[in-house]
Amino acid sequence: NEYKSYLRGMSNLKHALRRDLKARLRKLTSDAKKAESTLITDKILSHEHYQMANNVCIYVAMPEEVDTTRIIEHALRHRKRLYVPYFNRDAMFMVKIRDWDDFLALPYDTYGVRQPTDYDRREHAMETDGLDLILCPGLGFNRTGHRIGRGKGYYDNYLTKYKLRWAQCPYTIGLAFSVQEVQDIPMSPTDIPLNEVVFGSSQSVTGLK
Repeated sequence: NEYKSYLRGMSNLKHALRRDLKARLRKLTSDAKKAESTLITDKILSHEHYQMANNVCIYVAMPEEVDTTRIIEHALRHRKRLYVPYFNRDAMFMVKIRDWDDFLALPYDTYGVRQPTDYDRREHAMETDGLDLILCPGLGFNRTGHRIGRGKGYYDNYLTKYKLRWAQCPYTIGLAFSVQEVQDIPMSPTDIPLNEVVFGSSQSVTGLK
């Protein structure tokens, strides 16, 4: 009973934090999002973990997330093996994108995000060579690498399965607008912290090295 009460309290805290972060993001202007996305992109392209990585997973951004289009294009044009997330109701898979034209040909889903529909015919990172780096979205982040997502647990579940398969996780970096920084994030036992977070502010790179 105590554990159930703990989980219920954790769920309520996360729900309230998500509501607050969504409100912050709604107030962020398009110009601010574009400016911070550009700053974050430049920091990722010069980041040693990105430059050294051969196999990279990069999320395809929704309108309220840090735009990753230029990072995706850079990775493909520099011959990195690029994977993007494919979501279904139960799980997330990281599937390979062949080249920039392949990316541009991806159809849009109901959220306005490019996503492969032929995921079952594409190479999956978990089943082939693994990943060196994952760039992660989220609703909120703090400076110790803790992250709160949208409540589906896709990334935490994927990283848990990945660690079982490969014995260690790829290097993980969260990308966040400055309004997405919070001091405290309630963490449940299944939540996995990120190695770093890059914020859209002058002090942007932080987290657990």
